[in-house]
Amino acid sequence: GISPDSQQELAMTTGSCLCGTVHFSMDDEHSDMTHCHCSICRKLHGVPFATYVNVKNLQITKGESSIVPYESSPGFMRSFCGVCGSVLPEKLQGSATYSVPAGTINEDVDCSSQEHIFVESKAPWFEITDSLKQVEGYGEGDSRTIVDSPDIAATPEGYVAGSCQCGDVAFRFKDNAKFMMYCHCTRCRKVKGAAHAANVFVAPEDFEWLRGEDCVVAYDLPDAVRFGNSFCKTCGSSVPRKADSAPAYNVPAGILDDDPGVDSKGHIFTGSKSNWYEITDDKAQFEEMPDS
Repeated sequence: GISPDSQQELAMTTGSCLCGTVHFSMDDEHSDMTHCHCSICRKLHGVPFATYVNVKNLQITKGESSIVPYESSPGFMRSFCGVCGSVLPEKLQGSATYSVPAGTINEDVDCSSQEHIFVESKAPWFEITDSLKQVEGYGEGDSRTIVDSPDIAATPEGYVAGSCQCGDVAFRFKDNAKFMMYCHCTRCRKVKGAAHAANVFVAPEDFEWLRGEDCVVAYDLPDAVRFGNSFCKTCGSSVPRKADSAPAYNVPAGILDDDPGVDSKGHIFTGSKSNWYEITDDKAQFEEMPDS
C-alpha cells in the first residue's frame, strides 16, 4: 500500500477507484502532467497512453488494505484496487513525489499535459495529433528507465493477440474485429486512470483465451446495465470482458500485442471528457452514446 511521509492536512483535491473502495486526498499543487506511451503503462491501463500528474503530498483516506502492489519492473512499484482493478497512485522510485493516474482524480485538474514520453514505445495503431513535445524515455537529463514488457511469440497469421503486463493472461481473436471506440465516460476514466478508454469489440465466436482465464477477476459495477471491469489478479491489467447481455467481447486496445486492424470510429461520452485533455484528431465526437 501507500504510506504517506507526512500526515499534514492536505488541500481538498480527492480521488478514488471505480468501485469507491479506495479513496485518497492530495496536494492542490499538481505538476509535471505527462502522457506516457511505454508498453508497461499501455498494458496496465489498457489504453494507448496513460496520463500521470505528480504531487508532493498524498494520503490514502479509505481502503488502504484493498490496494494490491505490483512490481512492473525491478524496483518500480505500481498498485491497483483489488476489488475493481482501477490503477492507483504510487510513490515514485527515488523521489519525494507521488505519481497519480489523472483519470482517478475527482475534481478538475488545474494543469494540462506538457509532453508525450516514451514515444519510442508508442502503439503502432495510435496517432499523436496534438502539438505537445514528444520525447524518448523521460526526456533529456533524466536517466530513469522503465523496462518494456517482454517480447512475445509471433502471432499466427489471421489472428490478433494480447496479454496482460505480467503475462499470466493471454488471448487472441480472429483478424476481423468489429470496430474500436474511444470512451470518455467517467466510469472508463476512473477504472483506466486515463484520459479515455480504447475498446475493440470482437464477436464471441472469434475470441479465445490462450491461458490464465482463471487469473481474471470480473467486477460488475452495481446498478450498471453492462459496465464493469475484468483484470488480472496479479498485475491489475485490464483484460477482455464479456457481460452476459453483451453481444461482443470488449477488448482493451492497450494490452494488444498486435495491431488490431481497425481504427477508432470516434469518441463517445465527450460530454464527460476530462478538463485536462483536448481532443485534436478528426474522428467523430458524440456527447453521449450514439444511436447506432
